Amino acid sequence: MTVINGVAYSPAVMAMRILDSRRRAGCSHWSRKRNRTAFIFPNNVSGVLFGGYNKRVPRIVIAESKGIPTESMRSKSGLLICSRVIKKTSQDKALELQGLSRKQLKGSSAFNKSRRGSSSAEGPRKSMDDGVQRKLELFHEGFEGPPLRVLPLGGLGEIGMNCMLIGHYDRYILVDAGLMFPDYDELGVQKVLPDTTVIQRWRNKIEAVVITHGHEDHIGALPWQVIPALDPHTRIFSTSFTMELIKRRLKDFNIHAEGRLNIINISEKFQAGPFEIEAIRVTHSIPDCCGLVLRCKDGIIFHTGDWKIDESPVDGKTFDRSALEKLGKEGITLMMSDSTNILSPGRTTSETDVAEALLRNIAAAKGRVITTQFASNVHRLGSVKAAAELTGRKLVFIGMSLRTYLDAASKAGQAPFDPSTLVKAEDMDAYAPRDLLVVTTGSQAEPRAALNLASFGSSHSLKLNKDDLILYSAKVIPGNDTRVMRMMNRIAGIGSTLMMGRGDNLHTSGHAYRGELEEVLRLVNPQHFLPVHGEFAFLKEHELLAKSTGIRHTTVIKNGEMLGVSPLRNRRVLSNGFSPLGKENLQLMYSDGDKAFGNAEELCIDERMRIALDGIVIASVEIRRHQEDPVDGLLNADTHSQPRLKGRIQITTRCLWIDRGKLSQALRSAAHVALSYCPLNASVSHIQHSISKVLRKVVQKYSNRRPEVVVIVTGDTIEQADSKIKLNLSRKDQRSPQRSPVDVSAQGSLQKYFTKLRTPSITNSAHQFSKTGMSTDDTEVVSHDELRLRRNKKDPSVPRNFSVNASEVISLQNYFLDSDSLTGETAGGQAKSVTNAVDPKGAAPIGVSVNSAKGHKVKSGTPEVSLVASTVDSSVTSKHKEKEYKEVSSRSKALDMSSAVSSPTGKRSRWKENETQKLIELRGQMDSRFRTMRAKKVLWEEISLTLSGYGIDRTPEQCKSCWSSLVKKYESILEGETSKRHWPFLTDMAKIISSHKSGVE
Repeated sequence: MTVINGVAYSPAVMAMRILDSRRRAGCSHWSRKRNRTAFIFPNNVSGVLFGGYNKRVPRIVIAESKGIPTESMRSKSGLLICSRVIKKTSQDKALELQGLSRKQLKGSSAFNKSRRGSSSAEGPRKSMDDGVQRKLELFHEGFEGPPLRVLPLGGLGEIGMNCMLIGHYDRYILVDAGLMFPDYDELGVQKVLPDTTVIQRWRNKIEAVVITHGHEDHIGALPWQVIPALDPHTRIFSTSFTMELIKRRLKDFNIHAEGRLNIINISEKFQAGPFEIEAIRVTHSIPDCCGLVLRCKDGIIFHTGDWKIDESPVDGKTFDRSALEKLGKEGITLMMSDSTNILSPGRTTSETDVAEALLRNIAAAKGRVITTQFASNVHRLGSVKAAAELTGRKLVFIGMSLRTYLDAASKAGQAPFDPSTLVKAEDMDAYAPRDLLVVTTGSQAEPRAALNLASFGSSHSLKLNKDDLILYSAKVIPGNDTRVMRMMNRIAGIGSTLMMGRGDNLHTSGHAYRGELEEVLRLVNPQHFLPVHGEFAFLKEHELLAKSTGIRHTTVIKNGEMLGVSPLRNRRVLSNGFSPLGKENLQLMYSDGDKAFGNAEELCIDERMRIALDGIVIASVEIRRHQEDPVDGLLNADTHSQPRLKGRIQITTRCLWIDRGKLSQALRSAAHVALSYCPLNASVSHIQHSISKVLRKVVQKYSNRRPEVVVIVTGDTIEQADSKIKLNLSRKDQRSPQRSPVDVSAQGSLQKYFTKLRTPSITNSAHQFSKTGMSTDDTEVVSHDELRLRRNKKDPSVPRNFSVNASEVISLQNYFLDSDSLTGETAGGQAKSVTNAVDPKGAAPIGVSVNSAKGHKVKSGTPEVSLVASTVDSSVTSKHKEKEYKEVSSRSKALDMSSAVSSPTGKRSRWKENETQKLIELRGQMDSRFRTMRAKKVLWEEISLTLSGYGIDRTPEQCKSCWSSLVKKYESILEGETSKRHWPFLTDMAKIISSHKSGVE
């Protein structure tokens, strides 16, 4: 084919286009030699057309031509490029006819573009590829394209979960609907099921469900999601024993589908959807297993199901080799075969050989014999029953699944013995141990299986002892190796004798080995082969085996990839191979065994594993935005600090190494620091993000883990805090109708205080306030948003800095101390006083601060803020107001308030003995961290926060400075420069510093 501008042309069509172009361009000469044609255009056309139309060599090159009015010349430069170029000799001869040399053509744009060809990033080829890719994103539908279509929904690339759609054009049947057991990294999951969105979307196209046998990886998904997704009238076909198992599953899920269930017989043909289906007997580890032959007018499909070749099965129903020979002569269009044991060389052993090994070991045992196996292997149960009868032992079943499969076989008429002959588990004590043969579940160490519980000593029905012989007549399924081996170790610790392994011939696989797979491939000899049922590596190996047997068309696909097979053209000509018809990313579905059901994201499968490996940290934060009386907060405010949040934090960790509580303490301290850096108006999401980021970093540095962090923030928002204060003011108004001008001023102060929580920090400046000329009479009440807007616009009518008279402070204190809901108690209940001198005439005050009677700053639960208040106009000053001024002056003189804590020029309060003792204690506890960590500033912040919890309000710099003084004092005592008689901290300092030379951190 020749591709021009993304359009594919056949050789015949291309030849007609060339001739038409020649005629319309006025070609004056043409010659033909060896199926290659060179057309020479008139002299006014600077171009050369090379053509070749041959069934074997379809190729054409059109050189640059200016003015050729042909339909094929679509590009601006008149250039069309095909995928191949004719031979150099022919090209040179044609160039000579036109009088052009190859060197001249080499410099043209036509030559350069033709050399790049399909490797260009742009052009027809890329557009075509994009179109094909877009087409493959959706499954092919309709009556065009390959008639035989296959779409696997599970079982390709994994062991289990076999489920496949097989169709003829747009009519499909569903072959098997199984589940898969979870892997070790799928925590809390009991079952893994296929994605059935395609089944639900095509429910009107799926006309039947055909089940090959009754294992859980072929029928387990039916009640969960397959039958609910199908049309209510879709019929279900299976053999009798398999149908009994399906009925039991549907009954457990309360699904009524009696009218849709159809029993099929081996070697009989029936119609299901677009196919005439014939069930062929194959041998497997469960009764009534069959392969499927699907016939339609466009070919034959053979699906083997799970199978092996058992030459001497215990039930006498052998593998139907003659049916496969007939299929090989009839001609199979597509064969799909089980690939589970492709890596196992040779052939499988017969179930009869296992029966002989069981009889031999049971007969040699002197005590009680316990066997464990897959409950679905009814043939093995028959062998155990025969051994019990030959050795004179009574047979006991322990495990519900054993009864389930035996009852199903009994209803289908295929039970190897009568279930009523079994001895009940509660009657075992009536028999001697040497007279009992116990069959139990738990070969895969399932958590609630009888044998696994007995290994722990917690089974009520089975108690193991050292005289027991345990025959492990099963295979360890990949993924269960660890827990099975742990169960075996516990059994060995009890003292019981354990026999397992292929050497004892106690088990044989139900899946064909490599030798059997090769034999069937040669018997059937299909035109197309598709390996199914196995890991991806198994499928690739099976594909290589098929190619070695002479099968021409083989391929490997994954779940969700749709494949088309073209029909036979005749009996002698092979098909032209497979055709991809689209693909879709299918999602696995998970069940926890109860009500929870969904995909990996909905059941948080990855998050479960991440928490199990890296742990989880849960921080409960109760924030307090109005910890104290607003007036106390105003009076105790530091004029140079931004208000910050505080709160109560509780840290809970799971699946983390906490290092005897050290990690929890570090997390709590880090959370307090992160919260303290959040402003008062911080949103909940901002607080959560800040704390979670810090906690994750702390754990990562401490134990190199990145845990899941969940931060739960509770408490009032800033709007709620504002409304509570306003509510308290309204209650006070109701109790005191007559309010003084000072009360009015207090309300304005509070309003501006909460306005400040949404604005930058405000510093006190009596001079700027006095310039505004505002008084109580002309105070304007504005909203918070309006005030913020006016400040952003630098409105001179809105003062940025305020101060307050001492008389207003006292009035505000007296006003709010009686409030029931506003709490602003001072430390130790001591009286507050004003330290600055006040002008009795109402002039602007020098400064205001609040101290306790002993001279230290009062601890507050809220961040320190600047005081915002409106001055009282001198015109409203009354005799009562002057009396208050006198009281303030007398109280301020009576108290020894020599320095203002909030003043920048005030002296720093001295450390008390108990405060110093607590500092030394905390510094000693963190001594090892101080020696190993570089970021010591964080440690001092942690000490400062811890001290605040004991009522000691000290900054990290103050703590560091005090510790430096203590170290210098201790060193001077050691050097004899200072007497140690009256220093109470010598012993505690010696414990910390004696082991190493401590410097000033």
